[in-house]
Amino acid sequence: MKAIASIVFVVLLSVPALAKPRDVFPGPCDNVWAAVTATLSDGRNYGIVSLDDLNKRAAFTVIGDLTVRTDKVTLIPTDGGCQMKLVITQIGSDNSDERCFRGRLKRSMARLQLQASKPSTPVNLPVPANSPAPVRGMQ
Repeated sequence: MKAIASIVFVVLLSVPALAKPRDVFPGPCDNVWAAVTATLSDGRNYGIVSLDDLNKRAAFTVIGDLTVRTDKVTLIPTDGGCQMKLVITQIGSDNSDERCFRGRLKRSMARLQLQASKPSTPVNLPVPANSPAPVRGMQ
């Protein structure tokens, strides 16, 4: 009975290691990087220590923390997606800095996707042939 319990225990411990990483985003890393830089550029929440656009790495501090610690985010291209490696150095069981960053990143990605789906060029409406020409100086 102990042997079966130990096998079940080992299998249960190894399941998270076999699971798919949770920080894999569909699409190219350029899209995720745009959202990361938009998230970090909010000076109310983050102070940027360094941004590496070529390797898609950033180091930042969280504004409002009593102790200044440097956190890091790195994007790694994968098959059909982009994996985010996030290192938050917050101490304790509360991972509010990590949760807040992930939530802000998701909102930035949604905002950027919404902007990309809107047409960026204004629609030029045809001017009727019998309309008067605009007079300079009059509005």
